[in-house]
Amino acid sequence: IKSPTHNVVATIEGSDAELKNEYIVIGAHYDHLGMGGKDSGSRMPDTIAVHNGADDNASGVAGILELTRLFAELPTKPKRTLIFVAFSGEEMGLLGSKQFVKEPPVPLKAIKAMFNFDMLGRMKNENPKLSIGGTGTSIETDSIIKLFDINLPFTVSKSPEGYGPSDHASFYKNDIPVFFFCSGLHEDYHTPFDDVEKINFSQEVNLLEFSYKIINAVANTTKPLTFKEAGSKEESTSRGYKISLGIIPDIVGSGDKGLAVDGVKKGSPAEAGGLKKGDIITAINGLQVTNIYDYMTRLNTLKAGQIIDVEVLREGNKEVLKVKL
Repeated sequence: IKSPTHNVVATIEGSDAELKNEYIVIGAHYDHLGMGGKDSGSRMPDTIAVHNGADDNASGVAGILELTRLFAELPTKPKRTLIFVAFSGEEMGLLGSKQFVKEPPVPLKAIKAMFNFDMLGRMKNENPKLSIGGTGTSIETDSIIKLFDINLPFTVSKSPEGYGPSDHASFYKNDIPVFFFCSGLHEDYHTPFDDVEKINFSQEVNLLEFSYKIINAVANTTKPLTFKEAGSKEESTSRGYKISLGIIPDIVGSGDKGLAVDGVKKGSPAEAGGLKKGDIITAINGLQVTNIYDYMTRLNTLKAGQIIDVEVLREGNKEVLKVKL
């Protein structure tokens, strides 16, 4: 079955006579998984039910709509032109953002940064954290974030890698600095239970106020951000893994020691192999895992039925678990 789909684009023209010809893209994907089912990307493929996607990614779309309102109401607009994009087809392989950079509405070289908002609504009340990916993709990014990382009601967890399983990857592959905002994965991710009642609205407001300041700063700098490569640009995996270990990764609370496990699915290879919530995965088959991107790369090389060694830190002690996929 084929069906046409569209990106939705809006612009706020910059106020500077010269810099208005440079652009900042602010995006979020608006597609989800429909009724679920086999090959849909649902983590419950045998359940046919509406997958509302309140967090993934209605929360991101609501976020860019609010950012659009805030910037539109400014009496003096930012120096650079802002392009707001609701991307389609992200769950099927970043289709909307790939098409955007393939046939951009403005010269691709004139796009000086891309801000991606994917899953903003499930920040935890206890020890809340915000993940920002792509912090290594420009020389100036860290210093800009530090300007506003003061007295926040959450901790900012930074990841330098530019590539990731969301729309910012399409821009990073074209040498554009990226910022990837995410409040973290959870047990309802890609299931029919990702519903609006579970959204943490107050923390999403805090997140958007913080991101607004960063966008405004980037849109008003005298010189554009200086792109820097931060990790591979190759598409090492897709949204739908060939193999599932059966964990919920804690992408905002892992630090640089490995990938923290925030949950283990019942009946999964991870549960059978003895993985527990709170474990930190440091290696798979002897290959180091320091973050979600390493984890995805290792996962994509594995096959069903394979027995693998999963090294974890558990309460400070190193353990090696045998897991059959």
